[in-house]
Amino acid sequence: MLMAYIEEVEKAVEKIRTIQVENIKKAAELIFESLTEKEDSVFHVFGCGHSHMAAEELFYRAGGLACVNPILPAELMLHEGALKSSYYEKNEEIIKMIFDRYDLRQGECIVVVSHSGRNGAPVEAAIEAKKRGLKVIAVTCREYKEKTFSRHSSGKFLQDVADVVIDNCGRYKDAALTLENEGLEVPFAPLSTVLNTVILNMLTAEVVNLMVKNNVKPPVFLSGNIEGSMENNLKLIEKYKHRVRHF
Repeated sequence: MLMAYIEEVEKAVEKIRTIQVENIKKAAELIFESLTEKEDSVFHVFGCGHSHMAAEELFYRAGGLACVNPILPAELMLHEGALKSSYYEKNEEIIKMIFDRYDLRQGECIVVVSHSGRNGAPVEAAIEAKKRGLKVIAVTCREYKEKTFSRHSSGKFLQDVADVVIDNCGRYKDAALTLENEGLEVPFAPLSTVLNTVILNMLTAEVVNLMVKNNVKPPVFLSGNIEGSMENNLKLIEKYKHRVRHF
């Protein structure tokens, strides 16, 4: 089954390459334009449950951008209580309180990651961000809208609210493998984290590309495990520490 999982990942990544590249480019252009508005502009990343790993993947990352502000509220973190996290993920009322803790500015971008795109918190995150004048980029699985219902009071899915929607080309129920013929009815081996990570690093790569092409020096972190990285990284942290809460 291990090879079957790799094959499913490969098929989904190929689908991203085939049908989502233009959406990723649109998202990168939005982010690039927002970052060049002001010297200290950043973009924000939000996700609940396992999707919060998307925010962590882009934050303080070797080869990643320093101008990333991850929104990582304790209420939505699995390590603070898995059942609590699942409860708050469905609760749209918590978002305003969470966003008030972060420096979200008009004209900036936020990437909202939610595989199902149906729960109250991520949908409300997109709605609240737009109220505050931000552009919203969604990374989600479009298939859920075809097969289930929204848990947000508006009846909307994340994909209905965003300015740009990137389909992670995953699947309903997330899991990729089954052994029904052998008596296991529950699907297993999820895809969403792998696919979201591929998309977000494609997005970062294109933002860096746009910066270089437009004579803007990308604020890229070096790996802390190579010589000379500390000086580079501390300069970047000094520049953005007043904008990035978790530095």
